[in-house]
Amino acid sequence: MNGYFITGIAAGLLGLAIGAGGAHLLDANHYGAQLSAEQAAHAHDNEQHANDLNAISKAALEAEQRAIDAHTVAEGRIATIDDQLTKEKKAHETDNARNRTAIADGARRLRIAVSNFKPAGGEQAGTASGAGGVGDGAAGSADLAPAFGLALFSIVDDADVDRAKVIYLQGYVCAVRPETEGCAK
Repeated sequence: MNGYFITGIAAGLLGLAIGAGGAHLLDANHYGAQLSAEQAAHAHDNEQHANDLNAISKAALEAEQRAIDAHTVAEGRIATIDDQLTKEKKAHETDNARNRTAIADGARRLRIAVSNFKPAGGEQAGTASGAGGVGDGAAGSADLAPAFGLALFSIVDDADVDRAKVIYLQGYVCAVRPETEGCAK
């Protein structure tokens, strides 16, 4: 064999090795560029997701602050209503205690209107002896006995207490939900 032949084969093998290495290097560059593009796309997606989460977090924080503000306003309204109704209740109770005492001891008499008035004893007075229509079925008034007057006053007072509870409840609802029908806006 000739020396040139072996040198030629060695040069050919060396060329093949360099070519294979270069092809591998070109292949690695191609995949490297593709990997870099993927990483950039993921980084962009991650940044977009972070921005979206930040916007959602800000919106939730603003909604929470609005809810806290609305709660604080409602608390103030409820406190105002409570103070007002407590003062009214105390004044009402004081007035009713004074009225109960006056009714019980006879200082204050309750009267009711009556029609077809007939004097006590059921006897009809003659029209000639009657003065100004008394005894002839005319309208008039009658004093209630203190015990009955006190019982009637207690019934009315209980109705007033229940009415006050309804007013308080309506005020509470309007303070918490001012958009409720019947609430002044």
